[in-house]
Amino acid sequence: MRIAYLAGNDVVSDARVRKYIATAVAAGHEVAAFGVTRQGAGHRGELSGAELVVVGTRPTVKERVASKWRQLHIVLRWGFPDEDAAVAARGQVARWRETAQAKRGWRRAVLGAMAAGGSAWLVVARRIPTRPAARREPDDAARVAEVAALLAGRLDWRRELPVLVRDEDALGPVMDAWEPDVVHVHDVFGLAVACGVVDRARAAGRRCALVYDAHEYVRGLSYLPVRTVAAYADLERRHIGRAQRVITVSEPLAGLIERDHGLARRPLVVLNAPMTAPRPEGLTTLRDTVGVPAPVPLLVYGGGVNTARGVDTAVRALPELAGVHLVVVTNRLNYVVRALLELAADLGVADRVHLADYVDPELVPHYFAGATVGLSTLLHSPNHDVALTNKFCEYLQAGLPIVTSDTPAQAALVDELDLGAVYPAGDVAGLVAAVREVLDDHDRLAERIASDAGLRRRFSWAAQADTIRDLYSGLAADAGGIE
Repeated sequence: MRIAYLAGNDVVSDARVRKYIATAVAAGHEVAAFGVTRQGAGHRGELSGAELVVVGTRPTVKERVASKWRQLHIVLRWGFPDEDAAVAARGQVARWRETAQAKRGWRRAVLGAMAAGGSAWLVVARRIPTRPAARREPDDAARVAEVAALLAGRLDWRRELPVLVRDEDALGPVMDAWEPDVVHVHDVFGLAVACGVVDRARAAGRRCALVYDAHEYVRGLSYLPVRTVAAYADLERRHIGRAQRVITVSEPLAGLIERDHGLARRPLVVLNAPMTAPRPEGLTTLRDTVGVPAPVPLLVYGGGVNTARGVDTAVRALPELAGVHLVVVTNRLNYVVRALLELAADLGVADRVHLADYVDPELVPHYFAGATVGLSTLLHSPNHDVALTNKFCEYLQAGLPIVTSDTPAQAALVDELDLGAVYPAGDVAGLVAAVREVLDDHDRLAERIASDAGLRRRFSWAAQADTIRDLYSGLAADAGGIE
């Protein structure tokens, strides 16, 4: 079949989409991947044997002005009512500084002066608390209720998310011209685009199936404003019923999606497990990268860092974990990461907190191997509570025992499968106790994981690829489902 993958990003940075591409190409399908960028004019190329088309969709002048006003509103206020507001303001000032460093010529000089001193922006920056406070648990019930109230009203995603409407105009004709048999859309952002492509294909007399891959629990997103969450939820509810098959990343999330949308068929579960490759000669391990020799205990957190990920809990635990080191493996030195480094300095543990860059996704298990414990420090949110993260699977492929916060989906697996220890999310003393428990029992846990081939298979991409191949075979055979 001709399978078109659609992502609301540049595709290259999306490890899950890349794994699907490799799997479909290996199965003999003809594959193209379509994505968007908000910077520049886009480009074409090749990725893992598939055609790659990234379309540029720059915001309009009106949208850019509105964005600048939102940025000013985040920072220019008399006071910051809570830690979330202060975190947002710190982040905005940090982004202004990053922009100043990246600009050239007179714009760099002006922005640099504004960011460096003697300006209103510096005054504003000094008003913002520079150290993160201990995170409070968000009021999830109130957020969920507010999203539900907005969905029950007259909210319309097209009015709230004009950038996605522009994506339809830019991506639709390009995908139409490729004439796919299957449109497999990743995440909610491109769902309307995908439906339009399928509708036009069927109107032209071609069979075309729609697969929706829900990476997250849209109604439970905690890092976006409530109205934006409701707009994405509106987009999802208007289009999800059009999909021949829905896929998601964990069994609990499959249950929520089935319930919320009244689906006739439970979504398939394809874990965000790592695709592994033979270890290349000369690959530097994580221990070597950060210079922490064995047997010094090395905790690893791998993945994106924002305030809802709770990584500050691990930094705050280090004063009580003598001799233990923490490495944060991430690809962005954003304001939250900088705040973690400042916090480590305040606590006197800066020499035991390290940063390391990403490696290619298929090399992550080799990269992590040799560390001591894998950490998942997520704070509670409706989305996090049903998440089974890629880092969870990567730790198991690397043979690492796991310490996770008590987000239910992951905590249940750690307890059920004897993989490590669980602590209350955001609880520093609880994390200290869990790490000590795992360090004391490390050799047994590591041997338990290493000796269980079935466990490693269950949380590998090879097992997920079987499900994907069956899905596409079923779509090809089920002519009645592709009209």
